[in-house]
Amino acid sequence: MKKIFSLPLVAALLIGGLILTSCGAGDANKKAEETASAFYKDLQKKSFDSAMTFLSEKALIGTSEEKWLRVFRRNSGLLGELRSFTKTSGFNIATSTSAGTTVSVGYDVEWQYGKSSDSLYLVKEKDGSMKIYRYTWKHSGANYMTDLEKSEKHATQYMEAIKSGNLGNAIGMCSEQALKATPKENWEAFLHQADARYGQLTSFTIKNDSTGYNIATEGDAGKGNYYDVFMDSKRGDRTVTEKIVFFQKNYEDPIQLIGHYFL
Repeated sequence: MKKIFSLPLVAALLIGGLILTSCGAGDANKKAEETASAFYKDLQKKSFDSAMTFLSEKALIGTSEEKWLRVFRRNSGLLGELRSFTKTSGFNIATSTSAGTTVSVGYDVEWQYGKSSDSLYLVKEKDGSMKIYRYTWKHSGANYMTDLEKSEKHATQYMEAIKSGNLGNAIGMCSEQALKATPKENWEAFLHQADARYGQLTSFTIKNDSTGYNIATEGDAGKGNYYDVFMDSKRGDRTVTEKIVFFQKNYEDPIQLIGHYFL
């Protein structure tokens, strides 16, 4: 699962220009830091429309304001409250670029449910201000990442129980909510029907490139966090794709199995 992101997806600007050493460097640094600080403070307050005012027009090349806003909302949805931001790298200034004078700076950001290593790339505007034209981040130690890994482990245990014929243990992993919707005897009948239709389960492999999550979203179990684990399973003489779904109301709640589907 990829965890490095970048917005917008525009042609890379040429950074290998001349490094400023004059007083202009200090002025560009100061303005860049002011912009970066104000940008993060708006993200901290979830004032996303205000955060947009710190973007250069170059930031919208090949993308849109709505896509930027979706990024801000998505990071907030995944990681919760933005707690703090700390500059980790000095301001690197280049003048001979296709965009003009540019500045890059790194930040470590602490969130409620994880961390991110960010890079902001700013460009000098015609009015002398420094505005953001590119924003990249890499999440680490995030709850959604840890809980996705837990879901994969739970899915493996569930499928192992089915493979060994211990349907009681498999069904015992289902949430109370799942068993209300599909009582134990119906779930067991579903698993027997799967054996009859596709063949008995003999092996399975998690499709890591397909496994995914939907955080703080509406679904069959209500609003919460959903984790989808896809399996390529060997049943009889055929390979079948199966999806095991897990749910939690919020990051403080345990992950529980709520669905099993054949695709």
